[in-house]
Amino acid sequence: MSDVITTLRPLVARVAQRTPDDLTAETRFAELGSWGSLAAMRLLAAVEQSYGVQLDLRSYMKLETVGELADEIDRRLAALTAHAR
Repeated sequence: MSDVITTLRPLVARVAQRTPDDLTAETRFAELGSWGSLAAMRLLAAVEQSYGVQLDLRSYMKLETVGELADEIDRRLAALTAHAR
């Protein structure tokens, strides 16, 4: 997990109505009080727009923590970089 976690935390915080300091890589989406399918979709849209990656919806919905999402974004960004060469 590179710098993605640093830029992802504010996105998650905005959707979950938290402060970025409340969130760590280990923060579970299910433990965020206001988390539900609508919040998950808002975050998916924000991630895809912010990072320029396309995430598979089924795979995305299986991610349980902020860190797992950051890892997935890292993988997608690496694939884009490799493809661009």
